[in-house]
Order: sequence, then structure tokens, then C-alpha cells
Amino acid sequence: MEEAIEIALQNHPRLKVATAEIEKSRATRGEIWDGGSTSFSYAWGQLNGEFNKDNEMSIEQSLGSFLTPFYKNSLVKSQVSTGEYYRNMVKKEIIAEVKRAWTYYQYANSIYSLYKHQDEIAQSGDLRYSQGDIDLTEKNMISAMAANMRTMLLHWQEEVSLAKKRLTWVCYSDIQILPSDDSLAIFQSSDTDLLPSADHLNYFLGKVDEQKKLLQIERSKFFPEFSFGYTRQKIAPLKNLNSWMVGVSFPILFFPQKSRSKQAKISLRIAEWEADNNRTMLNNKVEELKGRLRQQKESLQYFTEAALNEAESLQNSAVSRYGANEIDITEFVQSINSARDIKKSYIETVYNYNVSVLELELYTDK
Repeated sequence: MEEAIEIALQNHPRLKVATAEIEKSRATRGEIWDGGSTSFSYAWGQLNGEFNKDNEMSIEQSLGSFLTPFYKNSLVKSQVSTGEYYRNMVKKEIIAEVKRAWTYYQYANSIYSLYKHQDEIAQSGDLRYSQGDIDLTEKNMISAMAANMRTMLLHWQEEVSLAKKRLTWVCYSDIQILPSDDSLAIFQSSDTDLLPSADHLNYFLGKVDEQKKLLQIERSKFFPEFSFGYTRQKIAPLKNLNSWMVGVSFPILFFPQKSRSKQAKISLRIAEWEADNNRTMLNNKVEELKGRLRQQKESLQYFTEAALNEAESLQNSAVSRYGANEIDITEFVQSINSARDIKKSYIETVYNYNVSVLELELYTDK
């Protein structure tokens, strides 16, 4: 399983996208300060004197606000941190996908093996009828059971084939991946002292922090922006006249910026509500999984301590008595079906228990 997980983590596009998003956020540091384009102008003719041979060259560069780049840098840090938490969440989801596909293959294979074994038992009707041990009615009952077994056997044979493909798909592997052990394993887990996943909680907080930084950026645009310039002139007969310029600009019509700040404030409020809701849902999900896991543990304990042994004894006894002509066909069919149902319920309980363990691993910190 560890090898399959490693293959999936190397190949899965979701993890690659999450990593690329972090690099994209880091790349935005290059635009933290954006003073716009440098303005260059050149004029000639009669500019400032009585002659028309004057010229003027000027260069001007906006420096922008001194506060906005600071808050933009904080936003980039928050986006990178949130992206890392999201990547960790994606990684946990991929691991859970691989484990679920893995355990489903073992589950499907176990059900298939169960029907295959009972199909062999059910095939004895024709031989017993030809030997005169049973009449036609009894033979038909055995044949009906055998037909049902055969139908279910073909169904689960196809499920095993699909489970093999699904495991390969979730690993994004070019070659088929199969578990080295076909038996249904029970995952180990503890439903106590498990806290909600820190990656999920920090991701929710990170989305709120991003909106706070965006609000600070919008508010910083109310402060003045600065510019710097240089001019070189010729006013005949004077040449090489140099001058410097420092400018300050601020919005007189502040309504558009006030509207953008208000929108950012509402977005922050929405993000806080969503984070609270997500935290509540995560806590509820963890508590629900803990309760479900406790119930499934009790069911597994019942199967392992009593039901499975009873089912095996019931099946062995039915087959033995059937071979010795000590049991009628109706009782034999009922015994075989009852034993199969118990074993099938056990396999389904193990699978459901494993799925609960995987979900608990996904939403908690082990």
C-alpha cells in the first residue's frame, strides 16, 4: 500500500496543481510594488522664451503609496501559507483515495472468493440426482441455489476487475497495480484523543486572513501616492537647465475607493462566517465518525468472537450431513445461505469499518 501511495503522490495532477498554486503565489512578490510606467516626454519649439529653438526633456516616475506594498507583501505570505495547508489537505485526500481503492479491491475479492467457494458446494446437485440420492424437486432446489451463486459469482468477478482498474486509476499509473495480499485486512485506528485536522482548520483561518489583507490593501489606497521627476531644459540662449520634481496625489473623489473598501469588508465577513461553518461541520463530522467507528468495532467483535465460528460450524455441519444423507435439501439450502449471509455481513462490516478509519484519518491528526 505504501508503494501505491508513493506512486499516486508522484503522479496525481491535483497535488501538482496545488504545488503550482503555491509557486504562483510566491511569484506575485514581484508585483508587490507597482509604480506604473515611467513617463518620458520631449518638447521643442518656442516653449519659454522668444526663440523657437527651445527644448525640454522630462522623466517622471510614480512611487505609489508606501503602505500598499507592505500589505501586499503580507497578502502574499498569507496566500503561500494557505496554499501549503491546502496542499497538505490534497495530499491526505489522495492517500485516502488510494487506501479506499485498495481496501475495496480486497473487499470485492473476498466476496468473490466467498461465492466461488459456495458455488462449488452448490454444484453437487446433478451428481447426487444421477446417483439417486435426491429426487427431482430436491435437485431443482439445489440447481436454483447454484444458478443464484453463479450469477453472483459473475457479478463479483466483474467487480474485482473494475476494482483493479480503479486502483490503477487513482494512482495515475501507466501499469496495472495490484495488492500483494488479496485478503481483507482490518485497519488499525483509535477513536479517542483525535482532534480535527490542523491543516483543515488552518486553511479555514488562512482564507479569512487573506480577506483581511485585501481589506487592508483597499484601505491603504486612501493614503497619498508619491511621484518623482526630472526635467532638463534649453531656453535660448541658456542651456542645460536642470530641475527636480516631487509630487503627491490623493483621491478627492473617494466614493469609488470607499465602495471597494466596503466590498472587501463584506467579503471578510462572509469568509469569517464560512470559516465558522466549516469548523463546525468538521467537528461534527469527526464526532460522527468516532461514534460510527465505535459501533462498527462492536460489530466486528461480535463477528470474530461468535458469529463467524457459528457460520463456519453451520456450513461444515450442513455439508457433512448432506453428504451422509442426514439432512433434507430445504434445511441444507437454508443452512448454506445463512452461513453465507453471516460471512458476507462480516466482510461488509470490515469494509465499512475500514472506510470509517480512512475518513477519520482524513479529517483528524493521528
